Amino acid sequence: MARRPPQPPLRHRVGACVALVVSALLVTGTRAADDGSQLDSPFRVNYLGYFPHGPKVALYLSDEGDSRTWELRDGGGATVASGVTRDRVSGDFASGDSFFRVDFSRFTGTGAGFRLVVDGARSEPFDISTNPYGTLADESFDYFKDHRSGEVTFDQFLDNWASGSITAPFWIDAGDKGSYPTNTAIAAWLMMNLHERYPGARSPFGNGVTLYDEVTFGSELLYQVILPGQKLAIPKLHTNIQPWGPCPPHETGTCLSKPETKATFAVARTLAQLARLHHGQKRPEAAGRAFAAARTAFTNARTEPLTCRTQKDFGGEGGIYPDNDVYGIWREPRADREPCHPDRNNTEDDGFAALVEMALAAEALGDESASGLLSEVAEHPRFGEISEFWWGAVAATGNVSLLTRRPEGLDVSPIRASLYRYAERCIAHMGVGYPGVTKDARSDRWDSGDRDDVDNNWRWGSNRMLLDDAVLLAIAAEEKREAGEKEAAARYAGHALRVMDYILGTNAMALSMVTGFGEHAVERTHDGHVPNTEPGKLVLGPNDWTNSNDPDMPAFGSRPGMKMMPVTGTGWAAREIAIDGNAPLVWMAWWAQHQAPSLLALAPLESAAGR
Repeated sequence: MARRPPQPPLRHRVGACVALVVSALLVTGTRAADDGSQLDSPFRVNYLGYFPHGPKVALYLSDEGDSRTWELRDGGGATVASGVTRDRVSGDFASGDSFFRVDFSRFTGTGAGFRLVVDGARSEPFDISTNPYGTLADESFDYFKDHRSGEVTFDQFLDNWASGSITAPFWIDAGDKGSYPTNTAIAAWLMMNLHERYPGARSPFGNGVTLYDEVTFGSELLYQVILPGQKLAIPKLHTNIQPWGPCPPHETGTCLSKPETKATFAVARTLAQLARLHHGQKRPEAAGRAFAAARTAFTNARTEPLTCRTQKDFGGEGGIYPDNDVYGIWREPRADREPCHPDRNNTEDDGFAALVEMALAAEALGDESASGLLSEVAEHPRFGEISEFWWGAVAATGNVSLLTRRPEGLDVSPIRASLYRYAERCIAHMGVGYPGVTKDARSDRWDSGDRDDVDNNWRWGSNRMLLDDAVLLAIAAEEKREAGEKEAAARYAGHALRVMDYILGTNAMALSMVTGFGEHAVERTHDGHVPNTEPGKLVLGPNDWTNSNDPDMPAFGSRPGMKMMPVTGTGWAAREIAIDGNAPLVWMAWWAQHQAPSLLALAPLESAAGR
């Protein structure tokens, strides 16, 4: 199978991996591909593999029939399990596919090179082992080190709205060489949450870097995005000016967009959380610096007039992060609208998340403001809410931080109850079609009153959206374990892993969405900094919201949402990589390797197949 060997150091794996892939493909007789030919297979499987006591659900595509007999064969070709599936989905809305779901969870043996056989056809090979993901956590985390910039000086301002300069390193975000503080904030939160929740995650990863060290690096730019004499933070800093990304009056060089409220809250919550990590590392000066900068940003964001930005306020290469994603940009007709249009996920969620992180930082550092801030948290309308989260909707991150830190005197039971409700909704959606899809593919939650009347639920960054849900399912599993509810804990853990199955091959594109991992690993990414031969990069995934004038993308609305991804070419609207995609992959890959096995063992699936 196309897998990464675990032994060599990270920087020396590519050559060894090439040899492994060639050898494995000669043995199996299959050909790893990201050229559309992978879609010819009638199977959809996790190309890496499954846990012995975890859920093992694959798909067999077929347009007809009421049942199918299946066999599971080991690497030597011997049948080790068999059964009949009548679990059929006809014309799945999200994918357009018709298929049988083959659940072989009762088999708990281990080994390499297993295949499913149905109607004489063999699936791609996969493993069943105690660590089917191998070095995925290390490689996905190494993405951040690979995407570090050197020190960059930004000194050109869109429409000359200010003067001065910013000099700092940053994580190079997405396919263009720049930084978005709102995206930095959500990526940093995920890695800091992993650090805070699990002491075992604080050790160096395979590249010798810790989560703490990486986030300390990635957050450094945030100290400077509020310029001297200014109150609000810059939401976009770019190193390249293009005709389609102008920065008048400047024609070349860097570009600094105009400041806004949302990015200022992002700075506050990130540096407040970082202050806690500094404190835990016994670095009081660093903790004090971070907390002071967070307090300034938090105060400014709450006292300055609400300021939102739209296309005309952003300059340089790359996209924009409008305050109100649903309303701010129309897909059809392509036009910009008022980004301060009232919406609970405009900046109310940002304010709540920042409030929480400030309160928790104040408590950790012994600051006198802690009790007042925590009282305000408990009275906030977003307290207790667990919902879909990403850079544009961050209320859930604040509540997860509260669950993680358990501040004294605050009743977190409303958060826990909301978490379980959201987990059940995700699981219900997973039962409709592809097992890893946590979203309602027929939802109208993205409607914005434009002339878009086709499915647009597969947003830019759909893989990231699913992984973020997987994080919530994993946390729900941990909370159930703490409550002593073993079967519920194992159930939630199993469904979190089904999202990993989706990412690693059980999807309508029949691709592993991570470079270098899996029989048909994605090969062509939109990354302006690191070559596609580098393993561990997650593409953002199918996108039926906007083609962004991308010539490689299928025509808008021409395919079901899960297939809105080019089979040839780069297609930046679906094959872009970004820090907010790799961060939840790091979280989930580490959790899957180190936490999932013990959760699954609480209620082994051989006694509750399908869970």
